[in-house]
Amino acid sequence: MTRILLVDDDPELRNLLNGWLVSEDYQVQTAENGLTAWQSLQNQEYDLVILDWDLPDLKGIDLLRMYRAGGGNTPVLFLTGREEVDDKSLGLDAGADDYLTKPFHPKELSSRLRALLRRTQAQKAAPKPLGTNNMAVLKKGNLTGTTLAAHYEFLDVLGEGAVGVVFRARNPHLDKLVAIKMLNTAQLTDEIVARFEREARAVSRLDHPGITAIYDFGVTEHNQRYMVMEFVEGQSLDAVLEAQDFLPLPRALQISIQICDAMAHAHHKGVLHRDLKPSNIMLKGDAEQSHSVKILDFGLAKLNDKNTAEAAVLTQTGQVFGSPMYMSPEQVHGDPTDERSDIYSFGCLIYEAVTGYPPLLGKSAAEVMYKHIAEAPPSLVEMRPELSFPDNLQLLLSKTLEKDCSKRYQSMLELKGALENVATAPAP
Repeated sequence: MTRILLVDDDPELRNLLNGWLVSEDYQVQTAENGLTAWQSLQNQEYDLVILDWDLPDLKGIDLLRMYRAGGGNTPVLFLTGREEVDDKSLGLDAGADDYLTKPFHPKELSSRLRALLRRTQAQKAAPKPLGTNNMAVLKKGNLTGTTLAAHYEFLDVLGEGAVGVVFRARNPHLDKLVAIKMLNTAQLTDEIVARFEREARAVSRLDHPGITAIYDFGVTEHNQRYMVMEFVEGQSLDAVLEAQDFLPLPRALQISIQICDAMAHAHHKGVLHRDLKPSNIMLKGDAEQSHSVKILDFGLAKLNDKNTAEAAVLTQTGQVFGSPMYMSPEQVHGDPTDERSDIYSFGCLIYEAVTGYPPLLGKSAAEVMYKHIAEAPPSLVEMRPELSFPDNLQLLLSKTLEKDCSKRYQSMLELKGALENVATAPAP
């Protein structure tokens, strides 16, 4: 039976409420002043407290502050004749869970009590989050009380943007680090949600050591969409280029061959990336290791299923996807894309890896997009005259960056073979 402490100095109201609550099967103890109520709270446990504001000896609001300061967490419903908004705010800030202004009908009190008790029961049933000293991280993602926080120990924030945040977390059962991407519910749009879900569906098709794996996908009790992914410890190619200017040719070729291999797998499974760029390539450990490359962020991925409704929507003329410095001409036009669009974007990436600059630059995104349609990129030597490049690499990039997709390499496997030929060719 639910135990209630009813505190009010008006004997008529106190008796009326006591009788009403008993008739509704509550077990009620009453107090007529603040000091008596304080002693009761120190000596007994209650499921709920109904507390009058203006009490003799010790005011209800002061009693509440003392109770909360001492760690008391029983739900408290304030009763008061004070109608000012500032007074209500003061009571709630002091620790009240609800506020009822006199006069009121006992039925309204009963409704408020049931709501408070439901909320309390839900909080008690909420899973306990894993970890210690990580409350700030949990608060960042509004994760307290979620099953997700009970299954993974959230450690810190890896990165955040306007629409979401990525956490580093640990699976305690496997003692394995993971990355958990969560969307910001305040910024959700249909397109953001569709992109997030598209990434989950796309990567779930793939099983390749060069592509970041997704372990789980869902929605928390707070309506937050999340994705549990493989944690990759390393640096993005973007960060490496920022620090080193460009990559030595053997290293650039080895990384490029690994990217080709991973993207050939994705294309074979019917998945186009549509946003290949240095910031979406992670270099895991030593580049000499096999499969040290990890491709990230399939958020703009297209599932290349011509019979699905999504494919019909995503291939409509006029839709533009991608990052301007790495967009294929067909992406700029908003035309349908296939594997050859990823090959063009990948060519931009290789060009930047060996020179330190994207192939086409401009003062604005619009200018760069126009150049992808209308201008040929400068040769490698024109971009970096102080460096030396083999002729077959220049020929490879010229073919990769053809405006007409029918003149490019027609598959990632074909491009991979060409890269391997460059890598194994004797030095001039």
